[in-house]
Amino acid sequence: MGIISDKFRRTRLDQTPYLFHFTKGTKKEGKESLYSILNQEKLISKKDDFVCFSASPITSIHKFFETKVNSTNLPMYQPFGIGFSRDLLIKEYGARNVIYCNDQELKSIPNGLKWRTQSLNIDTYDFEYLREWRIKGKIFDFKDFPKEQIIIIAPYLDDVNDLVTIHDLVIEPYFNELTGDLEPDVQEVFNRGYKGLSLDEINKICNNDYEVLNAVSNQIIDQDMTEYIKEGFKSYISRIE
Repeated sequence: MGIISDKFRRTRLDQTPYLFHFTKGTKKEGKESLYSILNQEKLISKKDDFVCFSASPITSIHKFFETKVNSTNLPMYQPFGIGFSRDLLIKEYGARNVIYCNDQELKSIPNGLKWRTQSLNIDTYDFEYLREWRIKGKIFDFKDFPKEQIIIIAPYLDDVNDLVTIHDLVIEPYFNELTGDLEPDVQEVFNRGYKGLSLDEINKICNNDYEVLNAVSNQIIDQDMTEYIKEGFKSYISRIE
């Protein structure tokens, strides 16, 4: 990231170092969709030849997840999402911002750029507020994307923990003094697979998305998640009491 541009970006509350992809459906479906995305390490477009992201700052769109679409009585997107470093998506994966055009302008766009275009009619079809970015192709495989440059977003800490924690069993041999044999000792481990922050916490401590970036700076991939899980459980209990 350029030093000069970064200096000015950080002064803007409408800027974000991430490009976000959020899930749809009910809250349960939204969370399950994000589980699937993380397990596959892929974003897959079912109908388009591109994968969509939003450059809307997560600190600015809380109400967006509460506003319902008339036809479904559900929000357009659920607050379960994955954010990637904007700069890395641009440099390494060809992410580009959408070009919003009227019908006449669309006719003059070269075929090689049509994947970046979106119809714009302020009276009938205006989705510019989504601040959409795209990566060309039906599949965005992020297996090789640095985990340190990814953030998981969910409503509460327990939701975040569910999504970012990798549960595994570790078998280590130990010497049994009674029998004189080496025997297996099975231990459960809960390690961090991704960085993550809840909307609940973002609302409390972050004024802009660069503060979100700073808030997860002490989270380390593969660290023990035990204390985070305990805090998440306390958060859950306090909500249901």
